[in-house]
Amino acid sequence: MKFSQLSAFKAIIECQTMTSAANRLHLSQPAVSRLLSNLEQQIGFELFTRQGNRLILSSEGQAFYIEAEKVFNALLGLEQAAKLIKTNQFGSINIAAMPLLSNAYLPRVLGNFLQQAPKLKVGLKTYRSEDVLRHAQSQAIDIGFSFLGQGFAGVDVQHVECECVCLLPVSSPLAQLDVIDIPDIANQVIIRHEKDSQQNRIDTLLRRYDLTLNEQIEVSLASTASVLVQQGVGIAITDPFTAVLDSTNPLLVMRPLAFSLPFEFDILYPALKPINRHAERFIEHFLLLADELGIQLKVSPLHKGNI
Repeated sequence: MKFSQLSAFKAIIECQTMTSAANRLHLSQPAVSRLLSNLEQQIGFELFTRQGNRLILSSEGQAFYIEAEKVFNALLGLEQAAKLIKTNQFGSINIAAMPLLSNAYLPRVLGNFLQQAPKLKVGLKTYRSEDVLRHAQSQAIDIGFSFLGQGFAGVDVQHVECECVCLLPVSSPLAQLDVIDIPDIANQVIIRHEKDSQQNRIDTLLRRYDLTLNEQIEVSLASTASVLVQQGVGIAITDPFTAVLDSTNPLLVMRPLAFSLPFEFDILYPALKPINRHAERFIEHFLLLADELGIQLKVSPLHKGNI
């Protein structure tokens, strides 16, 4: 059974005459008649009954047309899928990220990204950095965001660096300052991040200036620190991704630091397969949103991992 035969059958039904069907298909009338005759011979029954010059769809023809329509609908779906693939709107992408980025920032990136690729199938999963790295090494994801990445086998890495900021309650006297310096945070209640490299750097700076902190509160997540700052219980030195998004809250104020305190993480790609084309576009949206929010990022060239 040939597709040209089905096309002739469909055209005759929709155009109602052999002549009109021939015009639609850009064929001669005898050619269309021959396609229909060959189809009837192949399937073993008549699709039309002839009443003079008219073709009347037979009961068998009606049943066959219902099944043939499924073929054309499937073809139409295939054509639409091809258009989506051509315009990067079809396929899938699997992302794994540490909680700091997956709680708020990456969903914002993903929302913008899917406006241009509404048919894309996406997985965005939250793991500890160690588990993000493990998923990247096993080639199970297309992109990973982790505090760990460089120097590990099976993973290609882009290192990202930006500056930490200070998140303050709007009621704090420090909210009146344009920038926050080391002496400003002395004796303040600082909401500490457990096992946090930025926190260790703050402690080192304070010791250098012989200043002390009120170490009353320690949390695991930047989002938890943000909620506590909102409640007015302390201030937080945190990453700009959390701070910029949360500072839209009228109870919070974000201020830059007068000193450099880098916030660093890695973007991971599985090294044993080509970079997913959607992953490249997702990272473009990641960087674009950062630029729109005023977060200045330094992104290294892709570092190829050991295999």
